[in-house]
Amino acid sequence: MSLLRTLRSRTVAGSQIRQRTHIRDLPAVVVDEPSGLPGTEPALEPLELLLAALGSDLAIGIRAAATARGISLSGLVLNVEADIAAAPMDMPQPAPLGLEEVRVAVHITADAPREALAALVTRATLRSPVANTLHDGTQLNVALATAEGS
Repeated sequence: MSLLRTLRSRTVAGSQIRQRTHIRDLPAVVVDEPSGLPGTEPALEPLELLLAALGSDLAIGIRAAATARGISLSGLVLNVEADIAAAPMDMPQPAPLGLEEVRVAVHITADAPREALAALVTRATLRSPVANTLHDGTQLNVALATAEGS
C-alpha cells in the first residue's frame, strides 16, 4: 500500500492578474499580486498564501502533539513572516526571486514547562509537510499541457 496521495487544485486566470484557485468543493481562493491599480482590492499574494499554509500546518501539528502528550493549550498563535527578494519584471536577466528567510514565532499558552512546549514546536516542524517542502525542497515539473484541459 502506497502512502503517497495526490493533492489537486485548479487555477483559472481572471482579469488583470487576479486568479481563482479551486480546491475540492471549497469556495475558490482569490489570489493576485499587488497591482497598484486604483479601485482594485488586492487579494492574497501567492507567497502570503504559502506563509498561511506554513502557519496552519505547524499549528495543526502543535495541537496534535500537545493532545497526544496530554498538554492542554489555552492559546496558540503563530506569527509567520518572510523576506522576499523582488526584482522588476523588465530586467533583462532576472535576479533570483523568492523567499530569502522565513521566520515563525510560536506563542503558546499552556500549563507546561517551556522545554515541553519547545518539544511540541520541534516535533511539529519535523512532521510538517509544508515546513519540509520549504526546508528540503521538492521536485518541480512545470510544462505546457499537451492538449486543452490536460
